[in-house]
Amino acid sequence: MSQIEFKNVSKVYPNGHVGLKNINLNIEKGEFAVIVGLSGAGKSTLLRSVNRLHDITSGEFFIQGKSITKAHGKALLEMRRNIGMIFQHFNLVKRSSVLRNVLSGRVGYHPTWKMVLGLFPKEDKIKAMDALERVNIFR
Repeated sequence: MSQIEFKNVSKVYPNGHVGLKNINLNIEKGEFAVIVGLSGAGKSTLLRSVNRLHDITSGEFFIQGKSITKAHGKALLEMRRNIGMIFQHFNLVKRSSVLRNVLSGRVGYHPTWKMVLGLFPKEDKIKAMDALERVNIFR
């Protein structure tokens, strides 16, 4: 079972523009994947489709064997919690540290008052530091 799997994924916009056409791709656990292409080739559309910021026209996405394409409501929210994304323009908080920006991905798991006060559990801090270490930002 692939960690991420795209099966015949296509996206056609209402104006008829084809954003994606029959994409098939498997990404295994631990692999790093790079998507390269010219401007307008569909890179951002593909990435935004992974967490359903853009819905696809046909095909299906699987994350750890579960279809995110068919997920709705709480099931979709739960799947999104396990998808990390860094956008082209980052959307980082400039006055926050790198660690705090990474920890912001854990906000949905804890009470609001704790997050406002920056009271992240030790386990979250360890996960964040491990993630930063994995991409050679923290040692």
